[in-house]
Amino acid sequence: METGKHLTITNKGTQKPPGWMVWLWRILRIILGTIFIYASAEKIINPDQFAYAISNYKLLPGELINFFALFLPWMEAVVGIFLIFGLFEWVSLTIFNVLMIVFMAAITISLARGLNISCGCFTSDPNAEKMTWLTLLRDSSILILSLAVYPLLFRLRRPPFLKKQ
Repeated sequence: METGKHLTITNKGTQKPPGWMVWLWRILRIILGTIFIYASAEKIINPDQFAYAISNYKLLPGELINFFALFLPWMEAVVGIFLIFGLFEWVSLTIFNVLMIVFMAAITISLARGLNISCGCFTSDPNAEKMTWLTLLRDSSILILSLAVYPLLFRLRRPPFLKKQ
């Protein structure tokens, strides 16, 4: 077995990433997954309150609010579980990032419009703390972390569409 600066070459000629990369990816997966599971829990328990929080954004037609109030928390929970257990890692991380971008867009639009509403991010209580630009900063920090994970994941496992047949 040969060892290079970053990768170990096994007897089969494949490259094995160093242990610290594997552990770092596990820790980051658990952090990101836990964020989404935590964010989804109360929304799953109280979909009516979450529907009200969604309606406060005034971005969706009324017919779609209940659908999103039921669908989004379960999507967050499933993505969080998949990240924690390392299932469909590329897809899970990409859905995580797409959802974060959508959530941040909704927050940005609402703040720009001057809406004084609660975020609905980690609680479905409409009387919770109102969102501010700090809410957007918090979500930006989470997004930066989750985007920064792509190069690490790329070193560990190529995306399915780049794998050799």
